Amino acid sequence: MRIRKGLLILSVITAGIGFTPGTASADTVGVPGTPNCFGERISHGSSVHGLTPKERAAGLQDIVDSGDPMAVALFGSTVSVQEMIKFVQANCSDNPIFEP
Repeated sequence: MRIRKGLLILSVITAGIGFTPGTASADTVGVPGTPNCFGERISHGSSVHGLTPKERAAGLQDIVDSGDPMAVALFGSTVSVQEMIKFVQANCSDNPIFEP
């Protein structure tokens, strides 16, 4: 009986691991420290996600407006296109401030 219970528990754990969705992650585009990182990230946002830099800044503004403490610390109360661009550039440096 103990062996059956052990096998049942093992099979449930194995099934749980097999059917668990992968971890959520952002698109990994552009390698920080490479010359083309910024261009790849800006281009990816426009071509794949269909968002202009202005729309991406508005998306960041929504996060700031939600009260996310990290977003507020990074951008203050408003997010401009220039700040969004500087954010992308900073994250393309060798020492990114935030890596998605």
